[in-house]
Amino acid sequence: MKKLNVAVVGLGRIGRVHAEILFTRVDEARLVAVSDIIEDLARGVGEKYGVKWYTDYDKLLEDSSVDAVFITTPTFLHKDMIIKALEAGKHVFTEKPMTVTSSEAREVLNAAKKAGRSLMVGYMRRFDAAYRRAKSEIESGKIGDPLVYITIARDPGAPPGWAADPKKSGGIFLDMLSHDFDMARFLMGAEVSKVYVEGGAKLYDEIREKGDLDVVTINFTFSSGAFGMIHGSRKSVFGYDLRTEVMGTDGTVYVGSQRDPNFALGVKEGLLYGGVKWFWGRFYDAYVEEDREFVKSVLEDREPPITGVDGLKVVEIAEACWRSWREKRPVTL
Repeated sequence: MKKLNVAVVGLGRIGRVHAEILFTRVDEARLVAVSDIIEDLARGVGEKYGVKWYTDYDKLLEDSSVDAVFITTPTFLHKDMIIKALEAGKHVFTEKPMTVTSSEAREVLNAAKKAGRSLMVGYMRRFDAAYRRAKSEIESGKIGDPLVYITIARDPGAPPGWAADPKKSGGIFLDMLSHDFDMARFLMGAEVSKVYVEGGAKLYDEIREKGDLDVVTINFTFSSGAFGMIHGSRKSVFGYDLRTEVMGTDGTVYVGSQRDPNFALGVKEGLLYGGVKWFWGRFYDAYVEEDREFVKSVLEDREPPITGVDGLKVVEIAEACWRSWREKRPVTL
């Protein structure tokens, strides 16, 4: 079997997940190297999988055995790292969001076009079985014409470290809700054409002090004439909470619940569900499929399922949301 030699760059929590998946779950991939600026971390992961490890990203890019890199570093580092990899002739998978700003995203798209290499952005919900079934049912016409998209997205707590700084992460709209913007485009089969945001920093002092928001509601219009609403919060006391529905002229599809689909306890007080503490438990299999699809698209010389243009569209929506909130008015994209 033909294999793609891959390296994972940035070995925080999501980078280590990708390394594990590529080493153990994707037959078409061969993990050959890992990299992180923290030497002990790079060495530890490299030795765990018996692969080369680097602390110098430029040195990794000089490694001719590496065909593709998975960039899982903080968002504010993405643009330069993606462009460097493309210029070095590597195919690139980058974790979401692609960049902090739309101008950076366009630089990345130009570099990918010039290099003639694949670029995929990691919006893993597209590979989740429930969301894929929802997409299939919508496309088959089961619910008629899609009219309304609704999502509730609540994280268990405030983002850590650099992600708490909107200048580095893009804030709640890009760091957290970009998944939901991508899923809105994916399920509705249309572009977001107008947004109107209300929200504030009601939960965490650090978020308020750094200029981010922690509770928001976004109303929007699609190019198809359909409508949408996303409610996002950085706090959910019982755990990760994600629910989506699409209402059509002839029916509605529902994805997700605050209940745990894998286990319930029936007692005299009622039927009790454990919930999902964080998104690993909900979307691990989607990460596996995401990585597999990127590797296969490169090996088969076809466009990846989530392109740089998809990444750009999400950044543009997030920027429009910030503008709507600051100017307290609807913003047309």
